[in-house]
Amino acid sequence: MNETIDSRTTLLIGEEAVKTLKDKTVAVFGLGGVGGTAFESLVRAGVGHIYAVDRDVVAESNLNRQILFTADQIGAQKALCAFVRAKLIRQDVEVVPMNFSVSEETLKDKDFGKCEFIIDCVDDIKAKIALMKYSIEKGIPDIICCGMGNRLDPSKLKIVKLNQTTGDPLARALRAAAKKENLPLDRFTCVISTEEPLVKTEHPSSMMMVPSASGLLISFYVIKKLTNLNMEDKSC
Repeated sequence: MNETIDSRTTLLIGEEAVKTLKDKTVAVFGLGGVGGTAFESLVRAGVGHIYAVDRDVVAESNLNRQILFTADQIGAQKALCAFVRAKLIRQDVEVVPMNFSVSEETLKDKDFGKCEFIIDCVDDIKAKIALMKYSIEKGIPDIICCGMGNRLDPSKLKIVKLNQTTGDPLARALRAAAKKENLPLDRFTCVISTEEPLVKTEHPSSMMMVPSASGLLISFYVIKKLTNLNMEDKSC
């Protein structure tokens, strides 16, 4: 049998879902340990159009957990590295790399109106609030990654609404900021870890397991929503 990059995907979710993904547009904000894995998973799944957004460059300290980058790319823009990585995997996915800091002001100058999903993997509360407001304004569904640092157990991840988050300092801060902006907490879907942080450090500690598992859970959720997969009728 002459197999293609989509052959095994088609066996799992069906030809119609594969075709649907090729017509979809998604924006991934933040291409680190979580967003990078989510981005690569969407590329391999064949999502047709992806905005890859990050303000940073690759640092050596990223290499223990961030799947998109290699040592020869230290100092390079993460967004551009994501574009290169995607083209090494498949040519039929359009990736638009964008290097900027997310804020309410910078989003005014950008047009993500064609997106059918926003993936928020940034680690700045103000940037997250800006993306939440943008998703409401444009009517684009989104999913938000909360705190994944200082944890080791990927089995402790789950998807909840923002008003249902517990035990996550970043989610707590995000809820408080969202309340001040009168944003509806029950509108926003989040990935959180229920594992208690193992350490407290000035900079978040991290290995690959939890961030990457979070990225995969996000990509699963997005693909399920984009294709209307019925998980009760068909395994995914």
